[in-house]
Amino acid sequence: MIQPRTIAAVTWLSFMGWLSTAQAASRYAPLMASSAGQDSLRNLALWEDQRVTGEGKIFDYVKLGSPLVRRRAVEALGRMQEPADAAVLIPLLKDRNKEVVRETVFALGQIGNQEAVAPLNAARAGAPPEDLALIAEALGKIGGEEAIKVLDELLRDFSTQVRASAALALYRQPDPVAANALLLAVHDPDPAVVWRSIFALEKQVTMPRTCTAVLTFLDNPDPLVRAYAARTLGKLDCKQAGAPLTKLLKDSDVRVAINAARALGDLKDKSAVAALADMVTSHKSHHARAVAAESLGKMKGDAKDGKDALAQGLLDTSVMVRSQSVHALAEIMGEKSEMFCDQMRKDGQRLVRAEAIRSYGSAKLTKRMPQLADIASKDKDPLMRASAIEALGKLDNDGVGPLLTPALRDADFTVAATAVTAIEERKYKAAVPALMDAYRARPEREFIDVQLEVVRVLGELATAAEADSLLFEAALHDDVRVRKAAVESMKKLGLTAPELPTERSFHEASFDRTRKKQLAPPVGVKHAAIRTRHGMIEIELFGDDAVQTVASFMTLAKGGFYKKLTTHRVVPNFVVQGGDPRGDGWGDAGYLLPAEVSRYHYEEGYLGIADSGKDTGSCQWFITLSPQRHLDGRYTIFGKVTKGMDVVWKIDQGDEFEVKILD
Repeated sequence: MIQPRTIAAVTWLSFMGWLSTAQAASRYAPLMASSAGQDSLRNLALWEDQRVTGEGKIFDYVKLGSPLVRRRAVEALGRMQEPADAAVLIPLLKDRNKEVVRETVFALGQIGNQEAVAPLNAARAGAPPEDLALIAEALGKIGGEEAIKVLDELLRDFSTQVRASAALALYRQPDPVAANALLLAVHDPDPAVVWRSIFALEKQVTMPRTCTAVLTFLDNPDPLVRAYAARTLGKLDCKQAGAPLTKLLKDSDVRVAINAARALGDLKDKSAVAALADMVTSHKSHHARAVAAESLGKMKGDAKDGKDALAQGLLDTSVMVRSQSVHALAEIMGEKSEMFCDQMRKDGQRLVRAEAIRSYGSAKLTKRMPQLADIASKDKDPLMRASAIEALGKLDNDGVGPLLTPALRDADFTVAATAVTAIEERKYKAAVPALMDAYRARPEREFIDVQLEVVRVLGELATAAEADSLLFEAALHDDVRVRKAAVESMKKLGLTAPELPTERSFHEASFDRTRKKQLAPPVGVKHAAIRTRHGMIEIELFGDDAVQTVASFMTLAKGGFYKKLTTHRVVPNFVVQGGDPRGDGWGDAGYLLPAEVSRYHYEEGYLGIADSGKDTGSCQWFITLSPQRHLDGRYTIFGKVTKGMDVVWKIDQGDEFEVKILD
């Protein structure tokens, strides 16, 4: 999951302040040319932002008005994701405007109401490939037997675009019919369909022939086919894949080599230790070196022959290689890794020092309990305190629990939330009263993560008598995540949970009807550049499709917010993530951004907003290093890289960057 961790109040931009530039570039310029059009856009933006219908007025916009208004209203309803709205949207599948129809198909997929399956199927008649691909995507999100049958048919469509979309749609539908259909689709003549079918198979129940079928694609001429074949073989635990995957560690395409290394770690194939060790010390890509180190750590004691390579990895120029190496040594050597952990606690990079502290726990170094407790309570850096608590949580010692409880009162929410998780890990039931106190101690919105963790953990550690009053209180919380967690914990404890209000009714009850809230208008395509020590990355921003996200990003950049921040998270062949003012993955800009999901897809080089649940994004963004289509429809896409993907691949954890808006 792509996650920042905090929430706070929102301060918005002036709508009219952007109007002069918006008129020239936006597809909504015809609407903004009149006061009536401006008012329509403003109302739709306000309703979408607060997830309400404007007392039902949004439905008039769907049925009446210009095609631009209808399209924008449908987009807003798709983002609200209220199942009942499917009935309002289904008639628009016959709208005379093709863009309205396409937006409706996408919105019905986001809403996920089974009642839309038959109308979507009927909409296939005479539809062009672009529309059929959208229908396939929507059916995959909705699911069910009928949807799977239609997707099976679409896998045999004449259009490559349609077949590829149908294959990806089946990723979301674990089902024997889907698995069999995909096992046929892997033999499609087009590589674009093949790699998507192989990728989709990783979510299916493994059939007797699945591993054998996927193995044959490890020497395919297309690098994406090889890369996804390697990934799926690891995900499905195909033990016979060890030897051919080991050969792929030297593949000329770094994405293939990375996926092969990760798969070998998933398989815990000890015959690959020597090859992975060689990768740690000699591969030119720090992404590949880091994954090789991580995979050696997954093999634990079986990877002792790789410890010399990992010791060398501690001296690597890459932060993530050093971090993965010390962690792997702790997993492999246990208590004998102590000197390596001590060594890396002196590293010049904060993220490496934090990993070294966590590695005391991975190594089960119980003798370091007093030192870890001291760090957890006294270190000035909350990242180090939280890392020490994580380490304590991994130690199997009865004395750990009492050391964790004081951290629930830490002034930093990240430390307190980490302590809650560690208490659960140690199953320290004596901490239940302290957990309940922690829930009520800090009402500030940034402590929502503490409350969320407490509610979840009470379902695991508390008795019904201990927790019922707090859980009933939590079921009325403003944050939907807390409400849902409270209900789940009640069920686990055998309590009768109250019926939660629907998302719509909850938002309608708190809707601000004054229209005083100011939001940004659409601004069309904008451009920015990310300056790194490796070079410049040029990006295009989707100011009509992620309006508030782009406005926020531009305002933060112009105000210097993104100056000298770091890319705190780099996951090889997945994402590069930055924009956190704390530099540890828990920070935000002081406000929330509702999700603005659109028809864009997470191909290589697309920019998304990280969040910790729907509508909890803020300032943290990520760039995909390869296609990550499982993120589609979940995380806001607000731009794409137009130049400099080679620079993106050079970025390491802890690298500083600066964002400049170009127009």
